[in-house]
Amino acid sequence: MASDSSKLEKTMAALLLASLRELGQKEQIAILDKAGFGQTEIAGLLGSTSKAISVRLAEIRKASRSKKRA
Repeated sequence: MASDSSKLEKTMAALLLASLRELGQKEQIAILDKAGFGQTEIAGLLGSTSKAISVRLAEIRKASRSKKRA
């Protein structure tokens, strides 16, 4: 039997994914990163690999730095 904590975590993950579904992957990653999720957690939520998330985060951060300079 799953614990109440486990059920709550699954419910929260489902709600989070539902709220992000209309966004592109980079936008989803950016939001989850800003919310404090680590790249492994983001990968698990989005069904990706930690390495792929790492690459996307680097792209997002580079683009953000470029915008700040402009």
